[in-house]
Amino acid sequence: MFDEDDLPLTDYIAVVLAGGEGQRMGRNKLLMEISARPMIRHVVETVRGVFSDIIVVTGHQRERVEETLERSPVEFVDSPAADGAAAAVRVGMAQARRRASYSACKGIVLCIGDQPRLTEREIVGLIEVYDAGDKSKPLIPVREEHRGYPVIIPPDFDLGDIDLSSESVVADFAGRVAVFPTKNPVYVSSVDTPEDYRTFFAI
Repeated sequence: MFDEDDLPLTDYIAVVLAGGEGQRMGRNKLLMEISARPMIRHVVETVRGVFSDIIVVTGHQRERVEETLERSPVEFVDSPAADGAAAAVRVGMAQARRRASYSACKGIVLCIGDQPRLTEREIVGLIEVYDAGDKSKPLIPVREEHRGYPVIIPPDFDLGDIDLSSESVVADFAGRVAVFPTKNPVYVSSVDTPEDYRTFFAI
C-alpha cells in the first residue's frame, strides 16, 4: 500500500501516448481544455504526481503538443501518427529502455493522453495489483469486457506481435496478458468524440 510519502515513484517509467489525430473528435482532442488546461497537460500533471520519469510520445501536431507541455519535466519522442498507436507504443517502450532509470525499473506504465478522469488513485491501485501478481505479463484493466488504461508492461517483456493498443487485445492474446477486472469506470473513460467531451462536463 502506497502513501503520499512514497510518491513520486522512481522505479517505474511512465509513457504517455499523445500522438493521435483525434479523427472521431474532428480535431486534436489533446489540446481541448479540461479544467482550464489542455487535456494532455491535465493528464501529464496527474501522471507526474505518481512518477518522476515520464516519456511523452508525440505525433500529430507534435510542435503544439510539446509547446503545451514545455514547462513539464518530461522527455519527448516522436512517432508519426500515420504509423498508428501500436507503433507509438513500441517507440515509447524503446525510449524507456534507453533511460538511465531502466536498470532499476519494475514496470513501464503506458498511459493515454485523452483520459482526463484518471487520478493518482487509479494509477496507484493498478500498480498495487501488478506488484502483488504475475509481473511477467502486461497488466490490463478491464471493465464490463472493455479494455482500459493505464497498462503496466514488464520492463523486459517482448511485445512480439502483441498490439497493446488494440481494443481486442485481451481476447486476441489471452494467456499472454494479465487482466485486472474492475468496476471503476475511470479506467475506460477516454474522451474520443464530441459527445464524450460534452458528457465530461455534465457529470
